Amino acid sequence: MADRGQVWTVATLLIALAVPNVFGALPEWLVGPAPGPAVQWLIFLLYFGVASATVVLVLRADGVTAADIGLRRPGWLTVASGVALWAVGEVVLPVITAPLARLLGTPGVESGISELASMPPALRVFVAIGAGTVEELLYRGFAIERLSRLTGRRWVAGAIAATLFGLAHVPSWGLGFALSADLPLGIYATAFYLWRRDLVANMIGHSLGILVAMFTVVP
Repeated sequence: MADRGQVWTVATLLIALAVPNVFGALPEWLVGPAPGPAVQWLIFLLYFGVASATVVLVLRADGVTAADIGLRRPGWLTVASGVALWAVGEVVLPVITAPLARLLGTPGVESGISELASMPPALRVFVAIGAGTVEELLYRGFAIERLSRLTGRRWVAGAIAATLFGLAHVPSWGLGFALSADLPLGIYATAFYLWRRDLVANMIGHSLGILVAMFTVVP
């Protein structure tokens, strides 16, 4: 039978990882399928703020420090590692994701891209930096460390966190794209985090990838 500590760990993990999907559904639920820029700014500000605050409050309640989830003062090696994470991913990941996308199909991608295309450039930059930062905080630093507490094995925790990361993108991008693109990205970013345990480097690499896509893939 699970003790209170395990129940608390599972409950806080589920709450934190539910935040992206809740805020992903909010715009359409509140204002319809095509919210204006002002509403988009508000939704993303709330999402990034609530997600970050949830993680900080939970970790503080558990006595977990920033260093325990790989957050430390960045130096030149952190910046270089983050850029390298993005650059290698730009070369390696398409070799894996392109065949998977052809095999699984990508229904739902067009609607996701058209939603991003409706954003003004400044909001695209904000979303890229915010999403890369918050997703790494949630699915790498927070999820892996809490799952490690439950499973006792970091590689098992990483596998679960990467899978959850991929599945979290299904509502916005469709199952095919989530499994062929987001899941490989999650595995890649997780492997890097388990190796380096430098969450800021993960944030830099992830944010760079989204930022480049915002102005190349998105019209």
